[in-house]
Amino acid sequence: MCAGVGMKLPTLIDYQQAVQVPRLAFLDDQLRQSVPRLTPLGMPAVATGGFALTFDVSHGRRRYAVRCFHRHSDNLELRYACIADFVRSAALAFLVDVDYLPAGIRVGERAWPIVRMEWIDGVRLDDWVQENLDRPARLDRARVSLNSAVAELRRRGAAHGDLQHGNILVLPDSSIRLVDYDGMYLPALGALGASERGHRNYQHPDRSNQYDVTLDRFAQEVIVVSLAALARDPQLWREFNTGENLILSAADFADPGASALFARLERMPVVGPAARRLRDACLVDYADAGAILDGQAHVRYAAAAPPAAPAGSARPAGPAGSAGLPGSAGAGPVGSVGVVSTVSAARYLRTRPLYRAPVMAPSVLSALDRSGLLVRRGQEAMVVGRVARVRQFRRTGAVTVLDFADGHRGGVPAAGGFHVVGWDRVSRELTATHGDLATLEGAWVRVTGQIAVDERGAAAYDSGGWVPPEPDADVTRPTRVTRPGRTPPAPRIELRRGSLLRRLTEREAGSLLHRPSSVPAAPATRSAYGSGPVLPPPPRPVLPPPVPGPAANRAGSSPGSRSRSGSGPWPGWS
Repeated sequence: MCAGVGMKLPTLIDYQQAVQVPRLAFLDDQLRQSVPRLTPLGMPAVATGGFALTFDVSHGRRRYAVRCFHRHSDNLELRYACIADFVRSAALAFLVDVDYLPAGIRVGERAWPIVRMEWIDGVRLDDWVQENLDRPARLDRARVSLNSAVAELRRRGAAHGDLQHGNILVLPDSSIRLVDYDGMYLPALGALGASERGHRNYQHPDRSNQYDVTLDRFAQEVIVVSLAALARDPQLWREFNTGENLILSAADFADPGASALFARLERMPVVGPAARRLRDACLVDYADAGAILDGQAHVRYAAAAPPAAPAGSARPAGPAGSAGLPGSAGAGPVGSVGVVSTVSAARYLRTRPLYRAPVMAPSVLSALDRSGLLVRRGQEAMVVGRVARVRQFRRTGAVTVLDFADGHRGGVPAAGGFHVVGWDRVSRELTATHGDLATLEGAWVRVTGQIAVDERGAAAYDSGGWVPPEPDADVTRPTRVTRPGRTPPAPRIELRRGSLLRRLTEREAGSLLHRPSSVPAAPATRSAYGSGPVLPPPPRPVLPPPVPGPAANRAGSSPGSRSRSGSGPWPGWS
């Protein structure tokens, strides 16, 4: 029986248990004889994404990426039938052949769809960038490869739809491969509409349900500007990479005038002009952004008369460098072809909300917010907390486990509590960065990754909710979930690389945990360019009591009090 739209899809653990025995799970002849790549604990290795879970399986000399869906997508079979046909007929080197199997894997009594692709032995763009920060020529070659790929797709009337670091693989020669075609636009699919909106840190702030050949233009420029900047200033990576981006983020796009990063990029000799165009594209309608990025239009700040400044106050200045842009004040008449006039830009800005506009900002969660972490299973998030215990042991390689606990419990990890796992290579990276990992006990850290849930092994209260199986355990049979003593499932993050865990001061941890989950607006910037009256600021957000942070854990803090370290929106965050 195949899956229906209204049926509940299997979870990560359901798929993992099935893939342990491929000959029983897969309905495809080649995949039945395959062998999954395993973690050091004997479970099939899996990469989680917004719509699908990807398993790495091998059959002889062939290797496949098998994508199993954990979220429904409209018209999945029709979409992938068109996409597979396009990829085969176009024969573009940067695309990977794809096969959609409507009944590809059996989980329980039902058959579910999968997508089978050739495995590409490349490195995710963000991981590759970190490894090549000292090789600017390679960064520039990857940038050129991306530009060529996007231009070729557009020439054929297509768009990837979700260009971001996780969907771009880089090969040793710095060429690229694009993967994950769930959101791809093709003319034949136009009537179906968009199935997703793309990664928040790569999309125009006003992208919603647009679905056309221009989907990749803004994301392309975000990546191109980021790579060009990193090739010239590698320190930007340490300062602005969060694990969910390269350097730019949704907060920069929502309020470019207040972005410290945009200000730095615009001062860079080679990167500056492109950074200014990207900044301006954030200020106009989605439909006009492409013309701004292509240099065929511009925003003329100087032509609109700003409101009179109160006596004794300075008038806000326009964006740095705007006077030097082609087509700035004096370059041509307002309304000429290819120009976005100041009047239209001001009219657009007047329609944008002046209050804190909710965006799909990076989820910043407390390590103690177990229910919030469980709800975000399969999603990327930034988790902030205090390390209660560090455990290290060996199975097929070194394994490091960091447990988190509430200070009110005396640092004892709770049953089903959040923990971070670093397998062999990552464990070594953590040791190289932090030295003796026992020194992390009691330290505040932030960790970024995809949230999974431990529902396997002998979980116990005094072990932080997670214990690896015995080394002589039989991993050739499906492992059933066991919860001795009714121990609840425990959320976890498996680190992809050691740099995704960063030590924080208590003040920095409080700032992250107490920041609002929205991007602050910049009324002064809008009023400076004739965008109408500025509304009074919104009331200060009230922090939800259940989310603990450093201020809440201090001795003597009252439930309703707010610490200085947690006050104000996003201190020091751009």
